[in-house]
Amino acid sequence: MIRPDAENAMRDFPATDWRAAIDALAAQGYAIVPAALPAALWQPMQQEAGELLQARAFAPARIGRGTQIRRTQSVRGDDLCWLAPDMPAGGAYLRWMAALQEALNRELFLGLCEFEAHYAHYAQGAFYQRHVDRHRDSNARVVSAVFYLNQDWQPEQGGELLMHGEEAPLFSLLPQGGTLALFMSAGMPHEVLPAGRERWSIAGWFRQHP
Repeated sequence: MIRPDAENAMRDFPATDWRAAIDALAAQGYAIVPAALPAALWQPMQQEAGELLQARAFAPARIGRGTQIRRTQSVRGDDLCWLAPDMPAGGAYLRWMAALQEALNRELFLGLCEFEAHYAHYAQGAFYQRHVDRHRDSNARVVSAVFYLNQDWQPEQGGELLMHGEEAPLFSLLPQGGTLALFMSAGMPHEVLPAGRERWSIAGWFRQHP
């Protein structure tokens, strides 16, 4: 279980100055924030996710919506567990993102009304093929946020987030713990490449009323 001292540290993250990230998001459609949180704050989230996986709180990720939803491992092979406010570590992350939501609305007038997120676990070799985060039948998702929970990730271990542009990749990002990636949910195709070790992250979306 998460140690009591770590649980206390999770209650609130220090305030973050989001101005540079929001400026980059507005200018180019994405922002990368290395070391957005120190290890003392993000490692309890990885620990919590691992405990939830052991407790069988994760479910296989699926694709599609409504009656078309299905598990297709040839497209995506991750498992997920939705974050809830009463999770010691996950709840602290949700509050941190709530402050970012306020900043996004204040600076970019996006009309965001909520944030949803889940722990994502990719077993060794798992991947997620090229896709966009906004569903075809809904414009609710506006900004995507991916936060990584992997200690000492090495380039040869793969597992990159690969963001595609119109003619060439925009960037390739290793899933190093503490890194936050923000990007617009519409029109930003991306994929998760296979990794040589298990891979942990939090995937989330700032949403507006559909």
